[in-house]
Amino acid sequence: MFGRTSVRSLLRFLNVSQKQLTKNAHCRRFCSSASYNPDEVSAGKPSSPTGISTAELAEQKQAELISGFRNVMRTVPSPVVVVTAAQYVDSECCIKRGVTCSSFASVSMQPPVISFCITRPSRMHSLLKDTRHFAVNVLAGDQVHYGVHFSKPARNGEDQFSAVPHKLGFSGVPLIEGTAAVLQCQAHDTHLIGDHHVWYGEVLETSMDTGTDGRQPLLYFASSFRSVGDEAFMQAFEDTTLLFDDWSHEAHLRMAWNYIRIHGKENAIPVIRNGIKKYNTQHKDKVKRGYHETVTMFFTHVIADAINQCENVDMTFEEFLSQNSHLTDSNLISQYYSKQLISSPAARLRFEPPDLQDLPGFSR
Repeated sequence: MFGRTSVRSLLRFLNVSQKQLTKNAHCRRFCSSASYNPDEVSAGKPSSPTGISTAELAEQKQAELISGFRNVMRTVPSPVVVVTAAQYVDSECCIKRGVTCSSFASVSMQPPVISFCITRPSRMHSLLKDTRHFAVNVLAGDQVHYGVHFSKPARNGEDQFSAVPHKLGFSGVPLIEGTAAVLQCQAHDTHLIGDHHVWYGEVLETSMDTGTDGRQPLLYFASSFRSVGDEAFMQAFEDTTLLFDDWSHEAHLRMAWNYIRIHGKENAIPVIRNGIKKYNTQHKDKVKRGYHETVTMFFTHVIADAINQCENVDMTFEEFLSQNSHLTDSNLISQYYSKQLISSPAARLRFEPPDLQDLPGFSR
């Protein structure tokens, strides 16, 4: 009897509850309809309870996925290679080109096929389409400077190999000397996947110099914010093996940009200062002007200010520079300092505040 009464009571309770829920639902629909304002909702853009549209949520999810993927791949060591190619017209070489890659991989053993990726758009991709032959130069551990050199876009008419010891292989393709290994290939296939062209090459010949047998290859392992170009560049700078011809104003910017992103502005200052002095000492026979404290501190500040203005924390140095092209202006510092002040011995030895206008973010 107790059980039946309990069941009946439960059923009555559920029926009453269901009616109340239905009534409340009708009330909510009525209230919502009464307060509905079509101007508050964009057509075709359903919103989440937070007010973010479905499209915005999807974009946010995709950005999080890309960021996570990038962080994971930074933990995977990869060999650094330089892919080289050449184009000839009437037996005369009209162009030799190389590009640094960290996406080199073995695909097949029979036949031997390798792959690598090139960012699009790329002039190297166009050259490979025309020539169909190339070499993969596996850099040795002490060839960081080559990784840096070939990671920079080649200027029109520039001979990238003028200061790089090399010989010619099949089809006149340049082969960098002293590398851990070289694979000469003919193009097998290519695919466009996302933001990269994936090239597949059938290996025609492999070689290792007798003097480099068993030599350790250069590995890219980005435990920080660096791309393959930044990793190679920073290692060469810190080892003072960076070619002096590559120690340009843009190279100074790249060095400071990396240190500031890793250490923060204040902690980066002594690292930047000591790094420049160490490099200058190693290349004292080529340095025309020595270390300048005010110039160094000025650019450290404006670079840090530009970094703080960036919304995308994962951008590459090239992307950063394209958004802050004013940093490459050779006259930038003259907008803040008179020639008399910046040329003074005091400004060389210690930081002097600008006399023409305040630094960005500072006021007198």
